[in-house]
Amino acid sequence: MPCDMRKSSDSLHALVRDYLELDALDGHLFVFTSRRRDRVRILYWDRDGFAVWSKRLEEGTYAIPFGEGEVERRREITTQELGSL
Repeated sequence: MPCDMRKSSDSLHALVRDYLELDALDGHLFVFTSRRRDRVRILYWDRDGFAVWSKRLEEGTYAIPFGEGEVERRREITTQELGSL
């Protein structure tokens, strides 16, 4: 599911908590992408607060490791898949 890339760390945390039904304080990275797959945001807990890493591609799209056309609520990816983004 694409995410609005204007969302703040608080809004992304609310998505993790309410939509994904996960605890963002568990130390996981949560990866969100734009509809066009040219932007990515990663939310994570950094000991004393949330941090958001964000990147926009000037050309091309991210190779998101999800099935085409599938609507997945959440999916765990490997370190290698994250690195290939």
